[in-house]
Amino acid sequence: MTNQKVSKAFNVLFTYPIWRIEIDAENRLIAIETRNPADTLPYFNVISFEGANILRDFKAISKEWVLAGIQCQKLILKKISDTSPIDAGIQIIDCYQPQRQETWFNYIFLEMVRDAILLRPKMIAQGLQLFLDLKTMSIKDKKEASFKPFDSQIVYPVIYNGQTPHFLTDFTIDDEIWLNVLEDYFIWAFYEKNNDNHYQIRIVRSTKDRLIDAVVAVTQLPLKFFNIYFLVNKQIFLLTDNKREFVSYLV
Repeated sequence: MTNQKVSKAFNVLFTYPIWRIEIDAENRLIAIETRNPADTLPYFNVISFEGANILRDFKAISKEWVLAGIQCQKLILKKISDTSPIDAGIQIIDCYQPQRQETWFNYIFLEMVRDAILLRPKMIAQGLQLFLDLKTMSIKDKKEASFKPFDSQIVYPVIYNGQTPHFLTDFTIDDEIWLNVLEDYFIWAFYEKNNDNHYQIRIVRSTKDRLIDAVVAVTQLPLKFFNIYFLVNKQIFLLTDNKREFVSYLV
């Protein structure tokens, strides 16, 4: 596997700019919240790790609904208010059969756990927590349920602080170099600045001492992203310059 090339898995263009992304690595699904700039109303999308459309532009009840997660092939939405990131409202939508959905206005979303979410009744300020099983869609007392922490399997690269490897010195690297170590090879990422003061992201695969492959993954960025990319199971995911396109590479 060491000599494998970096190859594009997909690029998907959405109707509106991307606001949030969540991952269901077990079922190889990606949930994307987009918003219409004209009225800020959210629309939710689900695609596979291969870029296939599973759910397209599912319209929210109102602009206060945001993407909370995706698990068990179900899209999980929560409600926020104008003055607080917490409000009563949880909606669960089947990704493949969106007509199968349930909405609760008397519970507050607390956090994701494996195959479930923790919630609290609206009228109870603190203390009591309930457990919503995403497979059975049943709600029970947290004390009666056994659960494990949710693991999104998302890995972010770290900033490399060592001496620049000799096989990277011919690239016009702008500022930091980012690094992931995968089995017996390395994935490097960095920004390059072009003549019109825009950035591009280059992805490099190497051994300890030899470059294997290098690709320009994204071009024409007016600004750098806070996170250059994220990785799930040897697959890199990136945003593009228009915030509507989502691209992925197998590394």
